[in-house]
Amino acid sequence: MKLTVVSDLHDSVEHLEVLRRSCVSADALVVCGDFTTFGDRERIQAMADAISVEGKPCYFVIGNCDTMAVDEALDGWLNLHGRVLSLDGWLLAGIGGSLPCPGHTPSEFSEGAFERLLESIREECGSRADRLILVCHQPPFGTGADLLPGGQHVGSRTLRAFIDRVQPACCLTGHIHEAASRSVVGRTVVLNPGAFKQGCVATLDL
Repeated sequence: MKLTVVSDLHDSVEHLEVLRRSCVSADALVVCGDFTTFGDRERIQAMADAISVEGKPCYFVIGNCDTMAVDEALDGWLNLHGRVLSLDGWLLAGIGGSLPCPGHTPSEFSEGAFERLLESIREECGSRADRLILVCHQPPFGTGADLLPGGQHVGSRTLRAFIDRVQPACCLTGHIHEAASRSVVGRTVVLNPGAFKQGCVATLDL
C-alpha cells in the first residue's frame, strides 16, 4: 500500500503538480485537514475537487480551520471522521478538527471527545488494529509531529495514549505546519507531511 499524504492546504493549490506526480504510483490520496482558512463547505468542496485524483480513492478529515460539520460528506471523497473503512486489507479511520487553539477556530474538540471517538474506533478494529491507518488533523503528544520551533509539544495526550496502547500501523496528521516529520512510536509510524501550502507532499509505503 502506497499513500500520498498532504495536509494544511489553506486555500492554496500552487503546488498541485508536485501532488499529481506523487499520486501517479500511489494507491490512495489522504488529506489530513485544513483544506481552507475558515472556508465553508462550498469552498472546501472546491479545494477537494481541485486536488482529487481520478481513479484513486481520496480520504479526508477536516481541520480546525475548515467550517463545516466534522462528519459532513464531500462529493467524490470519503470522510474518515469516526468511521472505519477497509482498503486492500487495511483499515482507515480518522478524527477531524483539533484541540482548542489560542485563537478560536471553527472545529475544535476536547480531549474527552477524542477519547470517545478513539475508543469507538478501537472497538470496531478489534484484533486488526495493527492494520489501522489513523488519520487525525491533531497530532499526538510528544512526537516530531507536534513540536513547535520553541521546543514545546502541543499534541493530544489522548491520541498519544491510544497509539501507545493500540499501536496502529501509522498515524497521519498535520496542523503544526513547522513540524513536518516522520517518527516511530513503538511500531507506529507518525507522519506529519508539513503544509501543502508551502509545497510539502509526503508518501508512505506500508
